[in-house]
Amino acid sequence: MFITRVLTGIIGIPLLLFFVYLGGYIYGLLLVLLAVIGLREYYTLMEKTGWGPVPLPGYVFIPLLFYAVYLESISLTALLWVLLFAFFSLLPVFLATRIKYWESALSFWGIVYVGALSSFLLAIRLLPEGFYLTVIIFAMVWASDITAYLVGSSLGRIPLAKKVSPKKTVEGTLGGIAGSCAVGLLLASLLPQTVLTVFSGGLLGILVGGAGALGDLTQSALKRSVNAKDSGTLFPGHGGVLDRFDSLFFAAPLFYAYIIF
Repeated sequence: MFITRVLTGIIGIPLLLFFVYLGGYIYGLLLVLLAVIGLREYYTLMEKTGWGPVPLPGYVFIPLLFYAVYLESISLTALLWVLLFAFFSLLPVFLATRIKYWESALSFWGIVYVGALSSFLLAIRLLPEGFYLTVIIFAMVWASDITAYLVGSSLGRIPLAKKVSPKKTVEGTLGGIAGSCAVGLLLASLLPQTVLTVFSGGLLGILVGGAGALGDLTQSALKRSVNAKDSGTLFPGHGGVLDRFDSLFFAAPLFYAYIIF
C-alpha cells in the first residue's frame, strides 16, 4: 500500500503541476472533471445507506459555476447559486411523491461541498501571481499531510476526534500545521515579495494547515456515517477525489479570502 501511494504521488504531482502551469481553461477543465468525479463519489456514499440523491442538476451546474468563476463574474456566480437553491427547494414541492425534502437538501449540500469549495482553486489561479499562489497552497497541504502522518505515527498519543477518525492525534495535527507553516515561510522567502511576504507565508501556512485538518475530519465523518473506508478508487493507494483533495477543498476558500482581503 505504501509503495502504491508513493508511486501515485510521483506520477500525479508533476502531472497536476503541469496543468497548474498551463492555467486558463485547460486547468479549469481539469478542476471541473475532478469536481464532477468528487460529486459522483459523494452521491455514491449517500446511496450506500439507501438515500436517494438527485445527481443530474449538480453535473450540469458545476461546469456552469466554473465558467462563471473563469469569467470572474460575481453577478453570474451569485445568480447561478440562487437558481440552484430555488431549484432544490422546489423539488420536494412539485415531486413530493418521489423526492423527500432531506434528499433534495443532501443533493444541494453535495454541490456546495464539492463544487463551491473546489471552484476557489480556479479563482486562486486567476489571481495575479496565480501560478505561484497555487503552487504554494498545494505545497502547504502536501507538507501538512506528510508531517501530520510522520509526527502522528511516531509521537501521537492524544486522540483528536476518536469517534470520527481514531488514528488522528493532536500531536499529528499540530505537526501538520507546523509543516504547512514551515513551507509557507520557506516559499515566501524564496519567491518574489510581490507574491507573499514571509509573515503572510507563515500565517497562511497555519491557516491552511488548520483548515486542511478540519477538511480531513469532515471527510472522515462523512465516510464513517455510511460505513465506507474510501470515497472512491481513482487514485491507487489514496482513494477517491474526496479522499485526496478534502484538505485542499477546505483550505482553498480561506487561502483565497486571505489573499484578497
